[in-house]
Amino acid sequence: MENTATITLTCPFCAEADLRSFGRNSARCGDCGAVLGGELLVTLHQIAALPTGVGRHACECGHPEMRLLPDDVYWCPACGSEVTPVSAGPTTWKSSDHSEAYWCGWLDSRYGEPACFTDNHRLAKWEDASDRLDYYRGHRAGREARLHKSRLLEAS
Repeated sequence: MENTATITLTCPFCAEADLRSFGRNSARCGDCGAVLGGELLVTLHQIAALPTGVGRHACECGHPEMRLLPDDVYWCPACGSEVTPVSAGPTTWKSSDHSEAYWCGWLDSRYGEPACFTDNHRLAKWEDASDRLDYYRGHRAGREARLHKSRLLEAS
């Protein structure tokens, strides 16, 4: 059964008052008088109906929480997408000495959940043998970085 709960929408123009029904398939702001209808109103309803993210930054793929990398970039361990804040400058932690496959492997191993490499489904993304090798090398280096950090934390 579909959820029929009433969704309250705030006026997107003045952000001061709630929208009220105004005729068929339209709404009006009681404060600024703006009238919304059609696709805009449908889009606002769809946005308001979205579930609240569980973590500090949920991913568009549905994963509940993206991981914060050292340069303030959020990275999703499920799909590998990155969200860079506007305030962040260019990423400097990724050197151009390595390929994209290497860095994907590094991120998967460094920030992903520890698991058996033979069950890694992200490896299938890389069809070329050299890319698969780079992914493996990056995965190994990311694991070493994770282990190094855990050793440092244990020592302190």
